Amino acid sequence: MRASYPPVEAVRRALEILRIVNRRRITTVGALHLETGLPKPTIVRMLDTLVEEGYVARDNLCGGYRVTRRVRELDAGYEGIAQIIEVARPFAIDLTHRIKWPIGIGTLDGDAIALQFWTGAISPWVHASTLIGNRPNLVSSAMGRAYLAFCGEEERAAAIAAYRANSTAGFTAEQEEEFQLLLAGVRKQGHALRSPQTEPRRNTTVAVPIRPGGKVMASVTVSFFTSAIPRNQMSERVIEPLKDMVRSIETVISFMRNGTPQSPVADARAGDQDFGL
Repeated sequence: MRASYPPVEAVRRALEILRIVNRRRITTVGALHLETGLPKPTIVRMLDTLVEEGYVARDNLCGGYRVTRRVRELDAGYEGIAQIIEVARPFAIDLTHRIKWPIGIGTLDGDAIALQFWTGAISPWVHASTLIGNRPNLVSSAMGRAYLAFCGEEERAAAIAAYRANSTAGFTAEQEEEFQLLLAGVRKQGHALRSPQTEPRRNTTVAVPIRPGGKVMASVTVSFFTSAIPRNQMSERVIEPLKDMVRSIETVISFMRNGTPQSPVADARAGDQDFGL
């Protein structure tokens, strides 16, 4: 994106200093001067500001400056949907270019799934401007089914309870029992389809959970016109490419977090709702 204004050099320099102090663990003004080429008085002012804000401490016992625990606040919002989108974005764009249909990513949002990312803008067969912010039904959507099938039992029970409390149509014990059987099928197949009763009925939606390390973080989905892809070609043309993309996302996230790719796990992910959800 084109910047609205020229970058603020003082901010760029302060962030550069903070990154270097964080990387070096312990550093000095002289070392920072050699690495950045910035004047020492400028570096001292930057460090004093970071000390005042609580991100850096001057520790004479260590022989220099070090970061404080407050730097953890800077990544508090990262290991979640922000990280998933950053990792998934190039993979989702590539898959959209290959299969032409939009890719969506959603996270659990109380009694529904919130769509956080969508490639509809680059799909040649999508007419809606955006679906970001939509909240597909937790029980009937592909994303909701994929998420609930693979999340932990306590999280699943809490989400279903929230859905039951807020559902205007009701959700009886018998319906929940049938739904739990459906989720067992999702786990066995490794993907979910949305309910065929969901509008618009001309669409089919497939979803797979993103679960690096085994913990579900989000659901990723592809939606397409049912008439465009014969049912006997769905696996080859949509489901398997989607699963391959998710495995790549999980591998990258696992590497970012642990320094090693996660071991391949037997995929068991199945279910169906609105366009791209």
